[in-house]
Amino acid sequence: MAQHSAPQADLAHMPHDHAGASVRTYVNIFIVLFVVTAIEVAASWLSDIGVPEWGEIAVLVLLAVVKGILVVAFYMHLRFDSRWFRGLFIAAFCIAVFMVTAFLLLWTYKRTVGGLVV
Repeated sequence: MAQHSAPQADLAHMPHDHAGASVRTYVNIFIVLFVVTAIEVAASWLSDIGVPEWGEIAVLVLLAVVKGILVVAFYMHLRFDSRWFRGLFIAAFCIAVFMVTAFLLLWTYKRTVGGLVV
């Protein structure tokens, strides 16, 4: 008796689209992220040369946003995804950056109300 089974395609040999970046692009993004990280480390010493603390925080937040955008766009493949997902993520990302900035400002500049630190 012959055994018949449903034809199964060998998934390893199936053609599939690669809607992503090349290896060279990933290496270039890695180098850019490495350089931005080195700049962040150097920026942590800005207060030692007379830059106010708020300036140092602003530089570090800006560099973190740049790194976050690069990671999400390339390593998480959002750059190659649909516009709907991209718009949804950008809106959520902007809200998150606003909230982090608001909390940093809230916790950095303490206020006193009736002799109590708020």
